[in-house]
Amino acid sequence: MKSKSNTSHFLLMLLLVFLCNFTTHAQEVIIQGIVKSSDDNLPIPGATVMVKGSKNGTVTNFDGEYSIRAKTGDLLTFSYIGMMTKNVTVNSKFMNVSLKSKSQDLDEVVVIGYGTVKKKEVTGAVSSLKSTDIENFVTPDLGSAMQGQISGVNIVSSSEPGGASEILIRGITSVSGSNTPLFVVDGVPQEGDPGISPNDVESIDVLKDAASAAIYGTRGAAGVILITTKQGKAGVMQVRFDGSIGYEKLKGGIDLMNTAQQTYFDLIYNRNLSPGTPDDQFALNLDKTPSGFQNDSKLTDILFIDNAKTQNYNLNLSGGSKDLTYSISTNLYDKTGVVRNTSFQRFNTRANATYNKGKWKINASVGVYQEQTSKGASGAVNQLLKYLPTQPSIDFDNLDGPILSEDNAQALNSLANVLGSFNNSDITKSAKSLINFNLGYDLAKGLNVSTQIGFNQSNSYRKRFVRYQPIIFSTGADSGRADNSNVQNDAQIKSSLVWTSAINYKNSIGDHNFGLMAAYSREQYNTEQFSAQKFGVLDNAVQVLNGTTNRPEVSSGPDEVRKLTGFITRFQYDYKGKYLISSSVRRDGSTRFGAKNRYGTFPSVALAWNVSDEDFWSKMKNVVNNFKIRLSSGTVGNESIPSYQYSGNITPGYDYVFGGILNYGLAQDAYSNPLIKWETSKQNNIGIDLGFFKNKLTLSAEYYDTSKDGMLFPVTLPGSASGEDGSTVIYNIGDMTNSGFELALGYTGKINKLNYRMNATFTTNQNVIKKINGEGSYLFTDDSGLVSGAKADSQVTVLAEGHEAGAFYLFTTDGIANTAEKLAAYQKVMPTAKIGDLIYKDNNSDGAITNADRVYAGSGLAKYQIGYNLNLDYKGFDFSFNLYAALGQEIMNGAKATAYGYGRSEDLLYAWSSANPDSTIPAFRGDIKSHSNYKGYTDQWLEDGSYLRVKNITFGYSLPKKVVSSLGISKFRLYVTAQNPFTFTKYTGFDPEIGGGINSRGLDKGNYPLAKFYLVGMNFNF
Repeated sequence: MKSKSNTSHFLLMLLLVFLCNFTTHAQEVIIQGIVKSSDDNLPIPGATVMVKGSKNGTVTNFDGEYSIRAKTGDLLTFSYIGMMTKNVTVNSKFMNVSLKSKSQDLDEVVVIGYGTVKKKEVTGAVSSLKSTDIENFVTPDLGSAMQGQISGVNIVSSSEPGGASEILIRGITSVSGSNTPLFVVDGVPQEGDPGISPNDVESIDVLKDAASAAIYGTRGAAGVILITTKQGKAGVMQVRFDGSIGYEKLKGGIDLMNTAQQTYFDLIYNRNLSPGTPDDQFALNLDKTPSGFQNDSKLTDILFIDNAKTQNYNLNLSGGSKDLTYSISTNLYDKTGVVRNTSFQRFNTRANATYNKGKWKINASVGVYQEQTSKGASGAVNQLLKYLPTQPSIDFDNLDGPILSEDNAQALNSLANVLGSFNNSDITKSAKSLINFNLGYDLAKGLNVSTQIGFNQSNSYRKRFVRYQPIIFSTGADSGRADNSNVQNDAQIKSSLVWTSAINYKNSIGDHNFGLMAAYSREQYNTEQFSAQKFGVLDNAVQVLNGTTNRPEVSSGPDEVRKLTGFITRFQYDYKGKYLISSSVRRDGSTRFGAKNRYGTFPSVALAWNVSDEDFWSKMKNVVNNFKIRLSSGTVGNESIPSYQYSGNITPGYDYVFGGILNYGLAQDAYSNPLIKWETSKQNNIGIDLGFFKNKLTLSAEYYDTSKDGMLFPVTLPGSASGEDGSTVIYNIGDMTNSGFELALGYTGKINKLNYRMNATFTTNQNVIKKINGEGSYLFTDDSGLVSGAKADSQVTVLAEGHEAGAFYLFTTDGIANTAEKLAAYQKVMPTAKIGDLIYKDNNSDGAITNADRVYAGSGLAKYQIGYNLNLDYKGFDFSFNLYAALGQEIMNGAKATAYGYGRSEDLLYAWSSANPDSTIPAFRGDIKSHSNYKGYTDQWLEDGSYLRVKNITFGYSLPKKVVSSLGISKFRLYVTAQNPFTFTKYTGFDPEIGGGINSRGLDKGNYPLAKFYLVGMNFNF
């Protein structure tokens, strides 16, 4: 009996174990399904699926399918970039889930200064871009990828390798300082453009109106660009790789004369100077170098490089658990320029980690950037225009012996300048590092305290080498130019330390929701630099200071320590989400001002009304589902002037001879203004946001008006004030306005299996100087002139009341004096005029041609800007198209002016002469400095700068699931891209996109040419 009982107990226990095991397996099952988009019902590859509260997770495959082990009752979290996160309770083995696009939901989060809000709660003028909006652009410059995609933001891209874009948010901010907006990366303000790789960017939010930017006080005067870098998401590790390789094609230019044409032109030129002199008596500058007849040099083939290569590779690793997430990215960009000896390389890596558990949230990031920029012959275009075909051709790869030069100053200078531009070295190496640490703690419900520390450091080292190259005349005499060979080293260290502490409180009482933020910010920026130069290179293979022999020169600075403090408060309130108000006050202090004017206070207020939330709007919801009206007003300050302007400078180096002895001297080369204070800018903004058909069609429109008072402006002092010639002092003396209209449209839809998304932007801006203190009707900017080396004969940009900053003031012309009647009439105002000369208009009718006859002739600022972006996808195929247009601006064609002004343009073959009396081209009687026919300050060089450019065309194909599954990856895409393939313009130069800041915008001084860029690439995820 006992044995039977034991057997029964054993069988009973075995049954219980089996039942328990059966129950366990019944609870832990494989959940399968498909994740789709609710907008188009298409599968979403790469979506993250997590069992909430665990580290168990997976990602969907190319067809949106997933498989995960979970228990009945578990909560599955489904998430994807650009989609709303969704939590679903496990109640079946097969669970299909639809995710809603954030772009169609007003709960999408928008980054604002020192915080975030839902899109529905935005009260100011804030525009956003996601990483998907810029990922098809292969460029190291973020501004270039943003161009045309945000209304109200004017961007002039740089074609030069390593060059940064010029960005204006709602027009010109300052006529004396920087117009670069404030960049804030992951909450840390930067000093200028941070040069962040577009591959590191998750989102970009631009604060355009003063009410939004006022939270940054003095730093927000030119607008604010908030950059959020890529962060990790909970789930298994995801690996994303993108690589491309491409080549650039150059087209365009200026036709120059060959030797035969140049010889004929020289003959006509001499006839113009000495009418009646027999042709065989002209020397033509070839008697001393007869071999010049045998030359036919064309340096364009040497200067420009076709099929210049660009490579770009990016790798990103991301993942983590529910408490700790990470993202690590590495990028390598390598570009060879289309101009000889120009290139740019950048290697950067960045790591972000976020810990979020309980009441704690900690975010840390670290990044390292290494760059090398070679400018080489980037400034050689103008030298190319001046170089005569009769001068010797140059083998830049074999410069072992002396080079023969014609025995005249023009030829010698031209040859020396070409050698100095084409075959010398100008390389800058820089290393940037950044550390950012943010700590947040929830003291109580709705009450949070946080502190953030950000440290950036940039070390740059520039090395310029001018090689030893003897130049001799045909007589055998040494020109002495070999002594100009030199080595110059420049070093700079820039660092910044930013510390911010804040307390945030949010609460709701019934339908009343409010928030209060108070913060303290302290920033310090340090700059140290020095330069050393020495002449007389002994051996071109030894490119160091010790390889030279004479004339050592060493200098330091200007060094700078700049500090900023800010006290910030912001109050936010809304009632039922319908009526919203946001108000902030920031009090800033800057060491760029004296003790009496060091602090400024900058308030702002913004109101919004979600009209579509009202009961009376319910009948319109099916058509207009979202309608919001926004009003804002804010004041910001500007401190973008050089430091220490409130204190006079005594500078050494002004040595003098007294009693036959050289004495050490000092002089005041800059003047102080102890009363200098903040330049203030007040902006009013009205905007509306509309959403139609469940936000398939969206529209945002803005109108703004900005007035700038006490504008900081440098005034040139007369020589009687003593000190150095051209000394300036900065005063608060000017007023300026900016006003404009902005429009942004978006539409998404589908036709069967074809999905499409399009966006369009339209921008206008009118900049007007209302008041400026100075002599005469206008003041010249501090520009070096349209034509290199001829400032006095080609300066055209001015500051004038009633016009935009940097306007063109030109002498207008009225054809040429090609008849006796025209010549007689013109000689009344220009007595020295000759037949065939250019006619200058006497616009003020005073009987003489003076600077008072200059008139306003437009500027390089575009009156209208248009952007258009189209994205299509059909099954595995995708297509994107980006277009940008700038309309209404003018360009002064300095390259053309140089070619004419120095007697090199092929058009001069058809200039007026006794043999061609019917020509409309003025006679050539001397270069730009010696005769008025081809000065750089006339309307001869004024051209329409409007253009329409296709910026990007990309066609891609993603391999189907069966193929990629066999490779063990979740996505594999191949694509081809054309960047800047088509430009439609009347402008005759290389590129109508001309920057140059306030002083030189719209002046084409032989700028770096734009090339067409064709590339192939691939990206894959696993």
